[in-house]
Amino acid sequence: MKAGYIGVVGLPNVGKSTLVNYLCGAKVGITSNKPQTTRKNILGVKSTDTEQMIFIDSPGFIQAEKGLNSYLESQWRRVLEDVDALVFVFSLDSKKESLDRIFTMMDTITKPYVVVITKTDLNLAERQYLIEEELNKKGITHFTSKRLGKTQRLSLSSKFLETLSLFLPETGHFYFDSDIYTTQNLRELSSEIVLESVFRNLSDELPYETCVSIRDFKDEQGRIYKIYADIIVSKERYKKIIIGKGGKTIKLIGTEARMSLEREFSTKIFLDLNVKVKEDWNKKSVKLREVGYSEHA
Repeated sequence: MKAGYIGVVGLPNVGKSTLVNYLCGAKVGITSNKPQTTRKNILGVKSTDTEQMIFIDSPGFIQAEKGLNSYLESQWRRVLEDVDALVFVFSLDSKKESLDRIFTMMDTITKPYVVVITKTDLNLAERQYLIEEELNKKGITHFTSKRLGKTQRLSLSSKFLETLSLFLPETGHFYFDSDIYTTQNLRELSSEIVLESVFRNLSDELPYETCVSIRDFKDEQGRIYKIYADIIVSKERYKKIIIGKGGKTIKLIGTEARMSLEREFSTKIFLDLNVKVKEDWNKKSVKLREVGYSEHA
């Protein structure tokens, strides 16, 4: 039997979480069209009779000395160190200078890796040709991925998993039970799903000033989950934006999140959302730890 950890890394908003969800056949990480939706390293597990691939979905590459961005940097750097193999995700809509920086980084990587080029449905043929030409020149194995019409499912060659299989060490055992697809508990997954709804329903800049903390989580004998969550913002003015006129925005966020939770947990959900201000939580180490982020975790 073979089992191993595979880090999925790349720039923000290139489709890492979408790729991991597709590979695991379940919702492992949240997705949106905004960068840095993924804030923590999240494990997704894909098991067959003889192999177990543990994908680590990581925040996008970013560098910073303090605050939330410093925490994000610590997360993706840890992935580079701790895994058996890597998947670098490139997107056709990424800037050339950003991709060049990743090419430079890849020259220093000693672990086995492949590249997946995403968003090829954008039909940027010249950009795709230039990227693939550079990958071929460097002898880097690569694959392409695109969304398929209204289904939004991904198209990815079966040879991709066959290639990753070559990177897995022989272990004689699995690291997780074969029916597990993520190591997140229900409380953690609930927090992520509420945050996903926040990202999808708010303006471009506000989500980065926002996080979610589960205040209480009750299982009413398996018939209904009662979830009480705090949406935390860094400024008083953001609280008004999230609540919206007449509570319209917070109601929209809550309805979408509740429906997603019910699909994920296959049961009824009672969801209570509260908006709370923690001044500059995303800039101060003590407050970052209070909401579940540690720069040195």
